[in-house]
Amino acid sequence: MRTLLSGVAALFAFFFVTLGTAPEASAETINCPLSQARRTISNDLPTGWWTTPIVSSLTSTRVQDIGGEPALLCVYGESGSVQRNAPANHTCTARTGGFECTPTLSTIPMPRPIPVAEVHAQGAGVIRQTYMFDLDTGAERAAGADLWFHAVTNTELYLEPQNGARFALGDGSDRGFAVCSTASFSTARIPLSSVPVGRYVCVRTSDNRIAQFRMAAISASSPRNLTVQFTTWQ
Repeated sequence: MRTLLSGVAALFAFFFVTLGTAPEASAETINCPLSQARRTISNDLPTGWWTTPIVSSLTSTRVQDIGGEPALLCVYGESGSVQRNAPANHTCTARTGGFECTPTLSTIPMPRPIPVAEVHAQGAGVIRQTYMFDLDTGAERAAGADLWFHAVTNTELYLEPQNGARFALGDGSDRGFAVCSTASFSTARIPLSSVPVGRYVCVRTSDNRIAQFRMAAISASSPRNLTVQFTTWQ
């Protein structure tokens, strides 16, 4: 048991280090490039004229935002200043004569867990033409029903959500709880022709549960019967 727990702890540590933080960077010490700076007029002067350069020692250092990015400034009194960009992914602080820059640990988002849910109801049911079906109970009934097998005519047939339920046909594939729970649901009815045998429909039921049903069979003659296989999650 102790060996098993050690293995689990090591595995947890691996995922925490691998997925939780960015690769480690090294600290940097950056010194100002000059102890003194010389400032002078660079223009050509007429004969007989000259200039006296200003020479200043390093007076201060600071970290300053320039163009939206942190920059390291070495200030030389009246002679002006020199600057450079701070190292990427580092946080820098000024000190006498230069800067100390330490890595900024950027957190990598952990993978979002796949949502899971317990099954509330599951099975198969037969829906007769013009009747309703409740996916929360798995019963053909009107009270609390989620879908209505609506027959406008013998050939114009729809699956229509009821009592606040909503449908998401999507690509008609088997999407399960994880994908159905993030589907774009609608109160629009679905033509029966869009749900041939083998197609799936995601549902948010009248009791606000996530469900999915598969068209398992459609009778050939009118009035028709639909056989659906369904799963409704808590």
